[in-house]
Amino acid sequence: MESIMASDILEPYVKLYKSPAAKLSAIKTGLKSRAISDLILLTGATQTDLATILDLTEPTLRKHIKAGKELNTGLSEHILQLFELFDKGMDTFGSLDEFKNWLPQHNIGIDARPIDLLDTITGISIVMNELLRIDFGVVA
Repeated sequence: MESIMASDILEPYVKLYKSPAAKLSAIKTGLKSRAISDLILLTGATQTDLATILDLTEPTLRKHIKAGKELNTGLSEHILQLFELFDKGMDTFGSLDEFKNWLPQHNIGIDARPIDLLDTITGISIVMNELLRIDFGVVA
C-alpha cells in the first residue's frame, strides 16, 4: 500500500528527472506549487521541517502552497532533486519507511546524518552518491 501511494505521488515527477532535458525545462518553467504538498505527503515532513530544508520561512512555504503558481527555479530544482532522492532511496532500501528510517541515522560514509544534508543541492548529491555506494556494496 505504502509503495503504491509513494509511487503515485512520484509518478508526475519521474518523467521530469529521468531526462536531463525534461528536468532542465521543468526547473526553468517552474514546478506547480502542488509539488510542495506532494513532497510533504511523500516525506511525512512537517511544514516547519520542509521550510527549513527548502530554506524558506514557514509563512512563505504556506504562501507558495496557497498561491497555486509556478515556483522559482531554485525551489523547483531543490524539490525535483528531493523527489529523485526519495525515489532512489526507496529503490535502495526497498520501501519508503526503510529509507525514512535511514535518513536520521549517522552515516559513517558521509560522516553526517543524511537528513541534515537535504537543505542544499550539493548535500542531496552527497546522499545520492552514498545510496549508490550502498547499492554497490561499498559502505564506509
